[in-house]
Amino acid sequence: MGSILTHDERIRLWSALSDAFVDNEVDYAAIARQVAGFERATVEAAFFEDVASACYSNLQAPIPPIWTAFDSTWLAETIYSTQEARRASALRRLRDQVFVAYLRYRLKDEWQSIERELNRQGAAAPD
Repeated sequence: MGSILTHDERIRLWSALSDAFVDNEVDYAAIARQVAGFERATVEAAFFEDVASACYSNLQAPIPPIWTAFDSTWLAETIYSTQEARRASALRRLRDQVFVAYLRYRLKDEWQSIERELNRQGAAAPD
């Protein structure tokens, strides 16, 4: 699957990755199965730049409001709104670059868990 995604493909990718931010046990194998058809660089960028920016606060809340799944409509609207704000403001782009750098550090283990499952499932796939 190329790096230019349709609206529906984006939402499917974002929804799958958002499962890493629920206040419940994360099923990294299920996330990997859902994102396996996408290019790895696209998945990584979506995880840190789009989904983590929108969903990270759920992990920081004393009592997280999202336990099982994020609403895909809310998720898409939030991400599209953030992307538009980045396009409209150089200051917002700079602020978000710093935030994404922090997220890459803070969520390194979560990304590695997804990547490990992608590698494991890829190795298990028949030729």
